[in-house]
Amino acid sequence: MSSRPGILRSPGPAVPEHVARRLKAGQLGTRDLTVSTVANIGPGIDFYFAFGVIAVTAGVAAPLTIVAAGIAVVLLASTVAEFTRAEPSAGSFITYVESALGARAAVVTALLVTVGYTVAIAGVFTMSGGLVAMTLSHYTSLNIPWEPLSFVLTVAAIWVTAKGVKLSTAVVGVALLAQVGIMLAVCVAVLVDHAGHLSAAPFSWAHLSGGLSGLSRGFPLALYMFIGWENGPALAEECRDPKRSVPRALYLSIAIATALFVLFAYATVTGFHYDVSPIGRASVPFLTVADHELGGLAILAWLAGIVSVLAALVAASGSQARMLFDGGRTGLLPAPLGRLRAETDTPVNALIAMAAIGLGIIAVWWLTHVIGGQTRSNNPVSLYAEASTMGTIVILVVYLLTNLSLPVFMWRRHRATFSVVRHVVVPVLGSTVLLVPFVELCAPGQPSPYDAFPFVALGLVVCAAAIAGVVVRRDPSAGSEGA
Repeated sequence: MSSRPGILRSPGPAVPEHVARRLKAGQLGTRDLTVSTVANIGPGIDFYFAFGVIAVTAGVAAPLTIVAAGIAVVLLASTVAEFTRAEPSAGSFITYVESALGARAAVVTALLVTVGYTVAIAGVFTMSGGLVAMTLSHYTSLNIPWEPLSFVLTVAAIWVTAKGVKLSTAVVGVALLAQVGIMLAVCVAVLVDHAGHLSAAPFSWAHLSGGLSGLSRGFPLALYMFIGWENGPALAEECRDPKRSVPRALYLSIAIATALFVLFAYATVTGFHYDVSPIGRASVPFLTVADHELGGLAILAWLAGIVSVLAALVAASGSQARMLFDGGRTGLLPAPLGRLRAETDTPVNALIAMAAIGLGIIAVWWLTHVIGGQTRSNNPVSLYAEASTMGTIVILVVYLLTNLSLPVFMWRRHRATFSVVRHVVVPVLGSTVLLVPFVELCAPGQPSPYDAFPFVALGLVVCAAAIAGVVVRRDPSAGSEGA
């Protein structure tokens, strides 16, 4: 059994000082993890900006694509739950891959986690100010640049996260209730208004555009809507009973998110009278429906979107920073990332690094548009879509590595509880499901810059492998084997 400090064990006296610091245990329960995870998934922001494309590709039966994505995520979550039941760790994917495949694979995973999640969260940084600017433009004559708003709101969210996991989880909980409550009210208004014309068409395979092909085309974006489901494992070290609460929170949060997404999708399609053409033309279909159904009160739906972005930002920053923190304290990532703020026991260095890189991505993207004279396309929705797609491709590689690691991990370290179904069949199914978004995202004919993203991701994997070789050669003690 490993003595790795990322796993819930007391570090031995030989562990270096920068590794020995641990997150404060016993702060969170199943409810806290579930709330934080659903907020990280972002039922508002992800649905607002993803569903229009899903509806265009999948047709009236777009909710079936969401159901398929929910099932796929359950398969992925099952793998993570098995790891957590055996040896919970704040390092999450990094720890799991390292435990099975060794330090080199762990460094590769740590670098891909850093890049993938930071690029993806850059999209959330963008929409924190972008949606505020869009709301002001929609309801007033003000056209405030979104960039400074994104900077201010990102810094504010990082500040809240740095104050401690208990406070940030409480803030996220209030924000989640507010956004979901408002969105449910919009759904009720739509369903009541169309009570005489409700249809089961959105759940009929016959209304799926192109059948399986339409389902596959919309699947990658539907899967992206669930990104954040892996929030709980990164908070394991701060849980009261991680082996029990983390798996429970994983399944509960996915079930809640799936139910919400399906309801929102059904209400949106119903609000557009089961016609996907205008859904594709609407910038944010759900808000278009809210404007039609609620009139002036629709501003609440716009505000719910803003709250959703900020809640996702706080929740995602906290969980992702903990993965970087664990990589830093075990030598898989730069050591400064593995230090905690004494007053709050939070990984402030990792938070700052993630925020700086994410904001840097936004700055570079903005500069390329200015230099290229494309300021008209310099809108937050474009960057959100590009960052989300690029980040998702990299994160899918991390999911695949984790699935491949589970059978090896359980056979080597927990053979007494090894199960062919749970530890081989389910990970294989999860890996097979991942082939769909890989194929769709890497298919030729993608518009620019999406056509370059698969090659960028491949380049990142190659670079990560090269760096991993150097890191492990210089410090053979990196990771659990040397802890």
